[in-house]
Amino acid sequence: MLWVALLSWAASSSAHAQDRGRRIELEESLQSRYRITVVGGGMMGVRGENAIRHAGGIVALLRNGLYGAYDRSKLSSNAIQNGTTNLASGNKDIALTAGEKFYVTAAYVGSDVVTLGLLSVQTVANGAKTSRVWCTANFFFSPDTLAQGDIGKVYSVLDQWLLPEGGNSPPSPSVPQGPPPLVAVAPPSPAPTSASAPIDLKAGMTHDEIVRALGTPLQDVAFSGHQWMTYPGLTITVEEGKLTAVDRNAQATVPVKVHSDPDGADVFLDGNFVSSTPVILRLQPGTYMISVKMSGYTNWEREVKILSGAEVNLNAKLSK
Repeated sequence: MLWVALLSWAASSSAHAQDRGRRIELEESLQSRYRITVVGGGMMGVRGENAIRHAGGIVALLRNGLYGAYDRSKLSSNAIQNGTTNLASGNKDIALTAGEKFYVTAAYVGSDVVTLGLLSVQTVANGAKTSRVWCTANFFFSPDTLAQGDIGKVYSVLDQWLLPEGGNSPPSPSVPQGPPPLVAVAPPSPAPTSASAPIDLKAGMTHDEIVRALGTPLQDVAFSGHQWMTYPGLTITVEEGKLTAVDRNAQATVPVKVHSDPDGADVFLDGNFVSSTPVILRLQPGTYMISVKMSGYTNWEREVKILSGAEVNLNAKLSK
């Protein structure tokens, strides 16, 4: 039955190649979203390892729990899974606090992990030491999530910890904070126009021409050879650098308010921890499995179909 074995091997190889392809597309989407910063290098290393060669996007840390290191060769590697963190390797020079801002120096997608390399925008002091801080944030997912290239699920977890600058304001580190609300699609500052205003858009316009006409989009994501620029009630599709389609009310996020009795329960989206109640999830239309769990109580679970333009309210009454 050699031919059966060969067919099985071929099918397995094809599936593996498809999974890797989706992970590569997801990695490219992450790199586009965070706009990778290039650091160090230069002839004979004269710029120094902390020097910025090309500054990209900036993200704000929304939660405490990560650690950083002053030495790039001993950077802190933080593991994040189901809402919990631990230091996997590297120095534990300083505990990072909510509100700190970072350049993203790398974005990598493995079989079960999404890794972001981070370098603090400002120098950070700890005792007599003051320098930029290095670390990685390693977000662990089920292999199926990454093999399917499920960008919505990935961003819904990452945005609980690191939000691109211009999105929801990070909590002040001086005030005790509970878990921040989930923002599955991080909106930067409002655009100076709306879908109801006169819009002069033409096929073939470049990304920069669209921004000049409409202002900064609420969301600007590249994925699988396409780019989507989202404005209030409006989504513009860009292919190969040129405008190809304009859709009204496409890909708009829907607010999903999740409360529980008692408060403070863990909320899971399709099996992945996202926040604690009360929380507002901002999700694209689709079908999701939302679970609410608290130690000592029976789990609450619902399959929810979210329709465009709707507002969803879920109240999980937990029983012992």
